[in-house]
Amino acid sequence: MSLTGRVDVEQIRAAHPIEGVVAASGVELIPRGRGYMACCPFHDDSTASMSVGGVPGRFHCFGCGAGGDVIDFVRRQRGLGFTEAVHALEHDSPAPPFPARVPRSSPARRFTTTAERVIEINELAWRHFTTVGAVERARAYLRDERGIDVTHLRGASGGAPVAGYAPATWTDLTSHLRTQGVTDQELLDADLAQTSRQGRVIDTLLDRLVLPVRDPNGRVRGFIGRDLTGDRRAPKYRNPTRTPAFDKATVLYRPTVRQPSPDATVVIVEGALDALALAVHAAVNGQSERFVPCTTSGVTVSRAQAVQVLALHPRPPVIALDGDTAGAEGTARWVRALCLDRHRPALVTRLPHGLDPAD
Repeated sequence: MSLTGRVDVEQIRAAHPIEGVVAASGVELIPRGRGYMACCPFHDDSTASMSVGGVPGRFHCFGCGAGGDVIDFVRRQRGLGFTEAVHALEHDSPAPPFPARVPRSSPARRFTTTAERVIEINELAWRHFTTVGAVERARAYLRDERGIDVTHLRGASGGAPVAGYAPATWTDLTSHLRTQGVTDQELLDADLAQTSRQGRVIDTLLDRLVLPVRDPNGRVRGFIGRDLTGDRRAPKYRNPTRTPAFDKATVLYRPTVRQPSPDATVVIVEGALDALALAVHAAVNGQSERFVPCTTSGVTVSRAQAVQVLALHPRPPVIALDGDTAGAEGTARWVRALCLDRHRPALVTRLPHGLDPAD
């Protein structure tokens, strides 16, 4: 086939199953139901929000909305037009086959650890992530690499650390928590550890900036980890999986949980560092009580999160997501959740393409 010749699109699709092409691009596929889930390569995604093969031959990201067939995937991934993508697939070796997924219902995971116990363990973990050396490592990264000096925010929050660090050691946290009486099963239930291919229980967060996700009472429900290795194969952000104390669809990340002033403004942003940057800027200007930055750590919003945002303050919140396609689509979701579904006003900030609030 030439670029101008007739294209047998169906043959191209049949020769290159979507699962094999996605996996060959370096994206890890996790078996789920009829197909697979994966971290979407088209936006910052740490929660495996992209379905691959759930609908035969198709992919769809529930975070940024990207989707289509194998040709659409190659178009997006390589920045090609339709004909060029078909041409690229035709000259690629056939993707390695993936085993067919048998439709089945997967029961919800059952935990043996209570939510209260997970919160206790999270507090122990947070103390370990915020030793003097760990806090300095986090502070230096935020200041030198991102221009965010959390020293000001720490002063505004009573001296408590707002960011920690998980070292690049496979069992640093797990070994420490075992000495505190935490069992391996509790570590796994809290998503602070995972089982390696060799069957070892190892740390979930390695060489990452660590941010605590707190509930309105200030209790740590889980941790967001921002990769510091620069390895493109590693997800930039890692949110907790579902635990007895954490459900991504029901929590918000807020850098501080202090009481806002009567004239405060809630600002909804896309990323945790965006929220942190806004909180720091407010602290530098002595206005921490006047700004309440928060995020769902992505561009999606659930009913529970919309209700939480509206409960933070009676004034209309400001939606300030990133200035790209995913941010625009996320803004539309927030407008629908706040204004159309709950009949509350909201303000929208349109950022230039390619910029986010931290920029």
